[in-house]
Amino acid sequence: MKRPGAISIFLILLFSLIDWSAISGKKILVALAQETSSATCDHVGHLVSVQGVVLLKRREWSGYHKTAVGEPLCRGDRLQLPVGAQAIVECDDPNQNLWTVPSGKISGATSGCLPPNQPVYTLTNPITPTRDPLVRRILRIISPNNTLLLTSKPMLRWTSVPGATTYVVRVTGPWVNWVRETKLTQITYSGPPLKPIDQGYLLEVAADNGEVAKATFGLLNEKKADLVRRTSLQIERQNLASDAKTLALAELYIGQGLIAEATSLLEAAAAGGSRLGAIYYTLGELDANSELFPQAEENYFKAEELARSAGDTEGQASAATRLSQVFNLLGNSDRARYWSKQAQTEYQALGVQRPNSPQG
Repeated sequence: MKRPGAISIFLILLFSLIDWSAISGKKILVALAQETSSATCDHVGHLVSVQGVVLLKRREWSGYHKTAVGEPLCRGDRLQLPVGAQAIVECDDPNQNLWTVPSGKISGATSGCLPPNQPVYTLTNPITPTRDPLVRRILRIISPNNTLLLTSKPMLRWTSVPGATTYVVRVTGPWVNWVRETKLTQITYSGPPLKPIDQGYLLEVAADNGEVAKATFGLLNEKKADLVRRTSLQIERQNLASDAKTLALAELYIGQGLIAEATSLLEAAAAGGSRLGAIYYTLGELDANSELFPQAEENYFKAEELARSAGDTEGQASAATRLSQVFNLLGNSDRARYWSKQAQTEYQALGVQRPNSPQG
């Protein structure tokens, strides 16, 4: 369910121009902006629809294993579809159409999806331990947080702080210095229209008990925004199940750095009772990216549970790996070790001796 690869060059430029010395949690963002040297996946797409038993073999696996919706496809991977089985792949390159994998034969991943010409934003790195005490702070910005946006009037959201009665919200950037006070934990930005500028914008939220949180965001440039809108319409018109469309749209948004839009879509699906493990795993990835670790933990648990019910070994391994990393970061070594062992067991079932698959 995790997508290795390169981060969007635009996002690197955007975030490199921010004064990160003033912003907590920068270690995680910096990690996201680096190529994962140990990544073995040259990512080309991911499964958005599966009917029947669809088998996948990665280069490092000893054989074929049952796969599920949400799994990534890498250069060198092979799909085997018995007669009657169906699989649809969304290519990483938004200019490529959805690929209906032929049944009754073995197909290489690149026979239907070529690697994208332009780098896409991905969430690739482990959730690593840190001694930063701010990891355990209460006030956190939910959205927009380390994201690009399609709208110039975004909803600003943050976590509630026990004992706080008011919050001061500030958005600053070139020609923008917008400040509001509210008793709620969300407010719609109503200042000067935001623009797709390289400098981006800084969002600050301060509770009246002294808690402060900061995050950066920007707007997607109009050319890429047009591409996203056109591709979104194409996905909406496809004969896909509701959850499959949601996942396809979310992955499109993530690929273009539209983390806030992807999060909103996935949150709505989860609130509606989705039974698709990839919805919760991807949402957990986005939560972790925003340092919302309790929410990430909850979503990874749900993803692991659904993967187990579906017999998705790789999905179980991915979720277990992430749970181990979250608990390790939060200092719960016992639970971290438990989930690490669970992940190792699942990876061994795939013929992998250590969790270095595209999802680990």
